[in-house]
Amino acid sequence: MEDLYKKRQEEKARSRAKDEERLARGEVDPVELQRQNFVFKKVRADRVGFVKNREPKSIKFLSL
Repeated sequence: MEDLYKKRQEEKARSRAKDEERLARGEVDPVELQRQNFVFKKVRADRVGFVKNREPKSIKFLSL
């Protein structure tokens, strides 16, 4: 299990380094890079059940 964790850390470090190189070369801007790295970019909201801009009824929000 520890090997899997270590391998994943190394994979993420390589990915971050690659992203930094792409930014430095100007291949991609920060906004586009964030879009590419977004975890849920292919998830359909209607299938998963994401609800936009809805506040839970059990929590009272203060308007400031």
